[in-house]
Amino acid sequence: MPTIAHNALTDYLSRFTAADWPAVTLICGEEMLCKKACEGILGVLVPPVERAIGVEYFDGGEEPIGGVLSSVNTYALLCGSKVVVLKDARLFYSAKAQQGLREKMVQAAQSGDMKKASRPFLNLMALAGLAFEDLASPALRIKIADDVDGEPPSWFSSLLDYCRENGLRIPEKHDDADLLKTAMEKGFPNGHRMVMTTDFVDRRKALFKAIQETGLVVDCTVPRGETRADRLAQDATMQAAMEDALAQASKRMAVDARKRLMQWTGFNLRTLSGSLEKLISFVGDRKTITDADVTTVLRRTRKDPIFEFTNAVADRDLPASLFFMKSLLDDGIHPLQLLAAAANQIRRLLLAKDFIVRDRGRSWSDRMTFPQFKSGPFKAVQADDAASASRAEAWDSLLNPSAEGKKRKESATSDLVLAKNPKSPFPVFQTLKKADNFSLEALASAMVDLSQTDVRMKSTGQDPRMLLEAFLINLCHKSQ
Repeated sequence: MPTIAHNALTDYLSRFTAADWPAVTLICGEEMLCKKACEGILGVLVPPVERAIGVEYFDGGEEPIGGVLSSVNTYALLCGSKVVVLKDARLFYSAKAQQGLREKMVQAAQSGDMKKASRPFLNLMALAGLAFEDLASPALRIKIADDVDGEPPSWFSSLLDYCRENGLRIPEKHDDADLLKTAMEKGFPNGHRMVMTTDFVDRRKALFKAIQETGLVVDCTVPRGETRADRLAQDATMQAAMEDALAQASKRMAVDARKRLMQWTGFNLRTLSGSLEKLISFVGDRKTITDADVTTVLRRTRKDPIFEFTNAVADRDLPASLFFMKSLLDDGIHPLQLLAAAANQIRRLLLAKDFIVRDRGRSWSDRMTFPQFKSGPFKAVQADDAASASRAEAWDSLLNPSAEGKKRKESATSDLVLAKNPKSPFPVFQTLKKADNFSLEALASAMVDLSQTDVRMKSTGQDPRMLLEAFLINLCHKSQ
């Protein structure tokens, strides 16, 4: 059977009946999309009048697979078909899933939703092989959450207390995948099926491959990156979710209202769905939701990535720089992290501006298009990087000569290069474009300001927020 994307499922469902459906279906990816896909599949497999007795639900974080399989193999007494749904299955987890689980935990905990944060937290603990008492050790705790100034994050103790107060247990670290795979090979009773949902899958696992071969995989994943393609995929998913919710309520939504809602929530389908419910309720009998409704009813919940801040710095956009600075500080990021991010951006701009000045217009022009840059000037940048690396290597040989009869250790590769990835010229093009907003003197002066601000933050007791604001105002208002 094929792997199908979530946005192709409606068409797929229209072409198949319950009799054609495979014994095992795996739905993986975004929680809200998985839930919608599961409901659609159940609508095909079990008639509405039999839903109460023909569908049995299990929690993958608590129920051992033996009990789930026992239910699948037990004949239904009052209906001809039976579906067992295993929600939040852990059967497909591996070490690769840990980063995704950590991100889900942090996002939910920072927003105060300890119930939602507890599931990825407990699964992380299971994957790491830790017990609650192990979290007292910073060396072990770092496997779950990064410390801030040597202390756990502000939300960490609240999450731990929630788990203990509600008697939540860390799942046993054992792999039930082989049991399910064996059961699939033996087969289930006629008319009995199993549907599983999970947030992360390791596609290398034998169980996943077995389901691909004999069952059905519904892919509800949406790329979480920040490339243009990833953002387009996220925006399309959010637009589709809004269309569904608005159609069900017979409402419309103004273009500027949609744009603001998406900006305020970020890619968080649960928050988006809850916000739409509030807006639909607020407008009552009125058919159109306006931008004024959004600003009246909702507040901004999006967690800004730090690159939004650094992009604003590179654009010398003072209002945006101050906005993202405040947003990130309010979200709990340390002021020194923002200062370090700004320093990395300025260093890169300084490197780009130095290339532009030395190039003297031979290869680079701020009027050229990206296709023009990719076909020629990018090679000039790479050649300049290579020449810089050779000079650095020669200097290192003079300063650190090898002992007689011994081979000199290779020096670490410098990060002072523009084209770190030879297959990705677009970031280099963008950096050169932004560097043209500055003079070489302005960037050199900014590095001095950064150093002085760093010293003041660490030694004077001045308000870090005001120090950052002063640096940004100075940077963005300097003349070319």
